[in-house]
Amino acid sequence: MSQLPPSFPSSKAVRQSFLDFFAAQDHRVVPSSPVFPQDDPTLLFMNAGMNQFKDVFLGTGTRDYSRAVDSQKCIRVQGKHNDLEEVGVDTYHHTFFEMLGNWSFGDYFKKEAIIWHWDLLTKVWKLPKERLWITVFSGDEKDGLQFDEEAEQLWLEYTDVDPNHILRCGKKDNFWEMGETGPCGPCSEIHIDRGGEGDDPADGANPEIGVNADNERFIELCNLVFMQYNRLDDGSLRPLPAGCIDTGMGFERVLSVLQGKNSNYDTDLFTSIFDELSKITGHPYGTDEKKDIAFRVCADHVRAVTSALSDGALPSNEGRGYVLRRLIRRASRYGLQTLELQEPFLCKLVPAVVAVLGESFPEMKTRQDHVELIMRSEEESFRRTLQRGIVQFDKLAKGLSEGETLEGVAAYELYATYGFPQDLVGLMASERGLKLDNAGWEKAKQAHSEVSKSEGRFKQLLSAEQVSDLTATTSTYGDSGPQSLKLETTLSAVFPDDGKGERWVLAGSPFYAEGGGQVGDTGRLLDASGKCIFEVQDTKRIGDIVVHMGKATCKTEIGTTLIAEVDTERRARIQANHTATHLLHKALQQVLGDYVTQQGSHVGPERLRFDFSQPKGMTPEQLREVEAKVNAQILRNSAVQTTVESFDAAKQRGVMALFGEKYGDEVRVVDVGGWSLELCGGTHVSAGGDIGPFVIVTERAIQAGVRRIEALTHQGALDHIANVRVLLADAARSLKVKEEDLPERVGSLMKDLKKAKKAGSQKASGDVGAAFDGIKNALVERSGVPSGVFDLPEMDGNGLRAIGERVQSLGPDLALVLIGRAGDKVPFLVLCRGQALEKGLKAGNVAKAMANVLGGGGGGRPESAQGQGMKVDAAPQAKTTAEEALASTLA
Repeated sequence: MSQLPPSFPSSKAVRQSFLDFFAAQDHRVVPSSPVFPQDDPTLLFMNAGMNQFKDVFLGTGTRDYSRAVDSQKCIRVQGKHNDLEEVGVDTYHHTFFEMLGNWSFGDYFKKEAIIWHWDLLTKVWKLPKERLWITVFSGDEKDGLQFDEEAEQLWLEYTDVDPNHILRCGKKDNFWEMGETGPCGPCSEIHIDRGGEGDDPADGANPEIGVNADNERFIELCNLVFMQYNRLDDGSLRPLPAGCIDTGMGFERVLSVLQGKNSNYDTDLFTSIFDELSKITGHPYGTDEKKDIAFRVCADHVRAVTSALSDGALPSNEGRGYVLRRLIRRASRYGLQTLELQEPFLCKLVPAVVAVLGESFPEMKTRQDHVELIMRSEEESFRRTLQRGIVQFDKLAKGLSEGETLEGVAAYELYATYGFPQDLVGLMASERGLKLDNAGWEKAKQAHSEVSKSEGRFKQLLSAEQVSDLTATTSTYGDSGPQSLKLETTLSAVFPDDGKGERWVLAGSPFYAEGGGQVGDTGRLLDASGKCIFEVQDTKRIGDIVVHMGKATCKTEIGTTLIAEVDTERRARIQANHTATHLLHKALQQVLGDYVTQQGSHVGPERLRFDFSQPKGMTPEQLREVEAKVNAQILRNSAVQTTVESFDAAKQRGVMALFGEKYGDEVRVVDVGGWSLELCGGTHVSAGGDIGPFVIVTERAIQAGVRRIEALTHQGALDHIANVRVLLADAARSLKVKEEDLPERVGSLMKDLKKAKKAGSQKASGDVGAAFDGIKNALVERSGVPSGVFDLPEMDGNGLRAIGERVQSLGPDLALVLIGRAGDKVPFLVLCRGQALEKGLKAGNVAKAMANVLGGGGGGRPESAQGQGMKVDAAPQAKTTAEEALASTLA
């Protein structure tokens, strides 16, 4: 067998050569869309290159080109395309990867796709033809699909592939579907034999050890999907309007072949990350298999999280945010347990990721500091609970032998209490030779409604079958004339809305569909006589189709002429708030710095919410300055102009683009008096003065590195100002001062309060000291252990804890119970140390017994526990219960 080609110069060169090759075949080079989809509720993350073109394949969207090529950022972590468990263990699976792809939207089909990919691999990249294997679809009886003879004949006629290297494979390997429903079709894959000397070249046809046998010798280089069908909800297939081409080539795998590496992780995409990790750990990569797995996991996960955070995603306890948190925690745990790193380290790997990928994906460079901050904060938070969780895991696994099952309901508490994801618990179990009871875990998850809700499946607005028969809606909300609020149109389709009402699709619509942080419009649909026949309660979009959700007052035939009428007063308030968010964004950048970027927003009729990157809280002075800048622009009453221009031209003149948003070649620019320029598809006021007064109501942190401002405009701001004036007047009357003297009077009262608290603390300290002296002198020895139960009605919970800290000085052996009062409640504290524990006395058990008597809660660790009862009259009985527990155990 001939040898593989010499090393290709760099990942950058390989990526660019792919794009250049298809650009020469008249393909539009398009940028990668954000790694999480903005308009597809069925996906948490982009898991294939075709995701951003799904609407085109379904016929609900269009592009101004029919051929495209790109390198798409992808993350696969759950569902059908879930590679998480293999990541790091082998050398070719990843959660984050780039998918090189080229597409035809009803333009060329199988012939061109086959010829071009063969030429790219054998002529441009000069891969040895004798090592390449081809698979074609063998057909599927259940779906009524025939063998793809056309593809096989094209390979034989238009390429010089060895005919013996063409294999027919079934649906599992050669029929591509992105999910349970949606675009799909037969595919033809190209595999390469990476075998060495002595390997039989014919092994590729052996189903046990050859192509599609899931080994590291025969690997898939690319997949040519001939998109011909749409899988409907009932499982049937419907032909797409036109045959399309969707190709996918895993960049990391191709690069390993072109650079002559046996592992994807040996390419220059990973070497700099490993170099940095080696510096941090003191362990070189490639010398210890267990540590090598940890290196690969950490490198992969930090690439995935860096990509997602750079696009605007944030860690959380639900949806894609929970996935990111899982990846950070999984990598952090490998760092602590396997690489022995006691301090957060993932953020230190981000610069190495950016150095490799930042030029191709510039958002990573721009947001590097933000990514490092979020990652450090997340890892610090996890580290605080990790050790306690490991201790709890050890307790659950204690006594179990290899091959036994870790009980799922109990194991789920590791998630509920310590944030351990299921895959992490499963990994910890497998390291001890145990199995995780996944069914029990799921049962416990269902019992925690908030978690099950966050993990639930996204629901599609309309099914694939419903969408397939619809044409794009003509939207007029952005027009300058009256049709932006009222339009004569016709009814195209009616669908049920899960018993809540109906979903109507119109041929044309003035209603703004929810998007870009702005809520959807509401309003009415009228018949020819002016009678309201449908109350629009919300408006959403799927592709180019606008869906009106609400309640019908009568049955209406498809094709009926209607008047679509937007709630104009509500729209006006939304517009005021939306334009205000643009001014707020600009003002924040001027006051805090250009690093401020939007992290999210909510624009409704009542108020606006704006999330932005900022490492620390804003001062009152900064908030006032921001508010003043926004109001100054409002008072200028500059015209708000919207233009449509090319994306490149808009960026060249400094128009702000938002991270995480997907933009086409032509974009809509909103210009507020030349002061604020942003790309935006929402609705806006005609002039700055239409916003009315702008008032910031709150500013707070929502997570590390991200702050949130809530503000009011228009009538809402006027109402707020009026309410504040009433409150000031009432406060001034109560304190018998003028309104302008309130700050001084309140300051004086705060000083008096501080003095009173200090005096109270001094008295309480004296009381604690006296109580401690009394306890120290009253302790009695039981079996050599100083012990006692004391009822201290003058002490609250804080006082009891203060005494508890002082008794640490009384020696290593102690059994002590303190009972206090806090209004109509009974706090108590139990301490057991040294010989008391050895003799079997446990503070937690004593506290629970007392709680049963007092009618409250109590518990804790064997050495320390506390609680609070609700029955003051039962305090003497609780004291007796505690005394009996001490006496019986320490007898």
